[in-house]
Amino acid sequence: MKVFLVIALLALSACHWTGDTASNSPPVHGDEEVSRLIVTKERLTPFFKPMTVQGGDWLESFPEDGETLEQYLASSPTLPTAERRTIYIQPMGTFTVEEKNVIKWTADYMKAFYNLPVRLLDVRPIKDVPPEYIRIQYPNNKQIQTTYFIDNILPKLIPDDAAAFICFTNYDLYPGATWNYVFGQASLNNRVGVWSLWRLQREDGKKAGPGLFLERALKVAMHETGHMFSLRHCTKYECLMSGTNHLDETDRRPLDTCPECTAKIAWAMKYPLVDRYKNLAEFWRRLGWDSEQQLTTRKAEAIRQ
Repeated sequence: MKVFLVIALLALSACHWTGDTASNSPPVHGDEEVSRLIVTKERLTPFFKPMTVQGGDWLESFPEDGETLEQYLASSPTLPTAERRTIYIQPMGTFTVEEKNVIKWTADYMKAFYNLPVRLLDVRPIKDVPPEYIRIQYPNNKQIQTTYFIDNILPKLIPDDAAAFICFTNYDLYPGATWNYVFGQASLNNRVGVWSLWRLQREDGKKAGPGLFLERALKVAMHETGHMFSLRHCTKYECLMSGTNHLDETDRRPLDTCPECTAKIAWAMKYPLVDRYKNLAEFWRRLGWDSEQQLTTRKAEAIRQ
């Protein structure tokens, strides 16, 4: 049975995971690290806003229960293994300098975010796509069907040591004839996914600024990679892992995960929270985003108390 991540619905720019429902298994107790995370995550609460739902938002269309740290631990999540620890990023297409720069920063952020080795591979061209995988969306927008990548291309290229093999393309994507478009789609069984930069560059029919373009790419890439490690949509806080139904909703989300989801990442990736915030702050310093660096540093100080 194939399990897919579908990152849009019809004309909406949704982030949607079509995996199993959250586990109702009893919470996990007795582990010293888990107990420490339960205490520590409460110190991050002041940095995040409780979830609010506006008209047209994800939770209005798709009510979800969310998932606690304890439920995540009890759900037997998909995790990196000793043999499969590397996240590979494969750009496919013909990219502008700006798009290449966004992919580079996304790879750097992913390494700091998930504490896994990340390898950014050389660009591969897209050519000779069979016509059955192509359509033209009015008035002149060429789209490629996601199954071309997921079923035909990526499984042949995935390295043996890949925890996840992510393809970025600058072509617009669609998953099937009844769909308007998707940001992307991934197969959890095969550890592959394809995501598009095309719509992230647009705002009200115009080109989005470079900062907004990069911010959206970072959010979508971290969110969907989180799904590949079994993190479910967050409903408790305004969180990077919250579902989004449109780009306006995506733009409202923070660039980091909430206390609950951060604790899941810390446990899953064996990633001490102080180290995580240190690495994230260094990323923001190199990028030159002072406000994010200062915010991340304050989070680190809070958990050291």
